[in-house]
Amino acid sequence: MSAGITFRRPADNPFAGRRIESLAYRSPDFSWRRLEDRLDSLGRRCALVGPKGSGKTTLLEAIARRLDGPVVMVRIPGSCGHPWRTVRDQLPRPVSEAHAVLVDGCEQLGVVGWRRLLHETRRAGALIVTLHKPGRLPTLIECHTDPRLLRDLVDDLAPDVDTDLDELFHRHEGNLRLCFRELYDLFAGRT
Repeated sequence: MSAGITFRRPADNPFAGRRIESLAYRSPDFSWRRLEDRLDSLGRRCALVGPKGSGKTTLLEAIARRLDGPVVMVRIPGSCGHPWRTVRDQLPRPVSEAHAVLVDGCEQLGVVGWRRLLHETRRAGALIVTLHKPGRLPTLIECHTDPRLLRDLVDDLAPDVDTDLDELFHRHEGNLRLCFRELYDLFAGRT
């Protein structure tokens, strides 16, 4: 399929958000068994680490679906003015050992907000966060991308795309989210 074909209805676009969100996390060396074993070995307090658009949120959501008990998914939106308040407002009162707390966007928390998060979740049965850089908690997995991964994902959505995906990947510095946005716009006739 050529990028010259446009889709008038957003739902028909092969790169529509719901279709992107349906893609499973992938990595050449990924295994659920190894991830679960490592999660347990780290005391269920750890981080998914990687740059923007590398699959951290996708993996965090997949982990949330696999955990037993009440899962609390906390999201800190980009450019959040008050990240700690945003987190606090999404946490249950009190957080108990039954809760698995998953926090997406923890790199936005300053030192004080980070300490408050650790204090509020100290009794949680699990604390898994996403970060752009390692250091705040032990790393559960480091997420990364490459042009082959982009090609595989695009093939799942629109196998006949004739866009130069290697160039697209490098232009967006490996951020697959930005690659998919550009492909959406291309197929919507916006570019």
